Amino acid sequence: MRKKVLCLLMCLAMVASVLAGCGSKKADETTAAKKEEKTTEAKKDETTTAAKADETTAAKSEGSSEGGKYGCAVPNAQNSFYATCVSGVEEGVKQYDPTASVVVTDASGDSRKQMDQIADLVSQGCKAIICIPIDSNAIIPALEEAAKAGVPVICMDTPAGETDAVVSTVVSNNYSAGEIAGRALLEGIGGKGKIATITTTGSEAVNDRKQALYDLIEKEFPDVEIVQEEIVQNATTEEALTLMENICQANPDLAGVFTTGDVFAIGICSALQSNGYQPGDVKVTSVDGTTNAVELIESGYLLATAAQLPKELGIHSVKNALDYLNGKDVEKLENLDCKEVNKDNASTYEGF
Repeated sequence: MRKKVLCLLMCLAMVASVLAGCGSKKADETTAAKKEEKTTEAKKDETTTAAKADETTAAKSEGSSEGGKYGCAVPNAQNSFYATCVSGVEEGVKQYDPTASVVVTDASGDSRKQMDQIADLVSQGCKAIICIPIDSNAIIPALEEAAKAGVPVICMDTPAGETDAVVSTVVSNNYSAGEIAGRALLEGIGGKGKIATITTTGSEAVNDRKQALYDLIEKEFPDVEIVQEEIVQNATTEEALTLMENICQANPDLAGVFTTGDVFAIGICSALQSNGYQPGDVKVTSVDGTTNAVELIESGYLLATAAQLPKELGIHSVKNALDYLNGKDVEKLENLDCKEVNKDNASTYEGF
């Protein structure tokens, strides 16, 4: 009997042990399954988060290239040339990015003010800034801050100094302008005779215009002599008028005058008229393409002007900005050729 009891107890112990083992195994399997489920859910969450991040990045990228705001910083919006540049920017936005808008700032000739305005355009969330620098070097820190903030800068009409902050510069081809005005003058006087120049100084643009004239004389018009070169220190019409009166007195046999701006051509032509010269007695050519120049051409006192195309400067600047935002390559320096305006096309030309 005692042996039977002992056998029974041993059997019960073995059964209990097996049952305990099975229970433990099931518990382990359940725990492992739960861990695996959590891991899978975590991975799903990570994948979803990454996908959402990618979607956000794509949305930001898409938003940066279409719509939003362009900043346009100009030295003086009252100046007809700069005003036409702004008009070109607005036209470019309508053409290439119609859901976007333009924020225009006017520095009134104050370089410090322009720097502050560029910082303000960045803080307003402008996606790109198109700038005509007042001072090419002073503006650099403001442009570099914009670049650090991820806002691309396009310089229009006037290049900035040495900096990597500017993604593209769109300017008139000033050598081309000088060549157009120079050739019109040299051919207008029959390829020989005495001429004078009245220009500003210190600007790369003006130097390019003058160099084009010098090159033409050297290569194609050796019988033309530059007898007097004058500098307009204060860049005013009145100063150009005075200089021209002095040139007339010193050179009664003068055949022509080359000047680098229509604002000076106004003074030059006024001096010729007040000193008894008839239209065409002294040929005068200029650069810019203003409405005043068109009037002088129609009067006969101005032979031709090499017209810059400020509206095109603005349109091309917007296109370059948008191309850059879309990841396309843009020209670091884009030169736009000028157009000759003379008596043959003055009536159809739209000045500024």
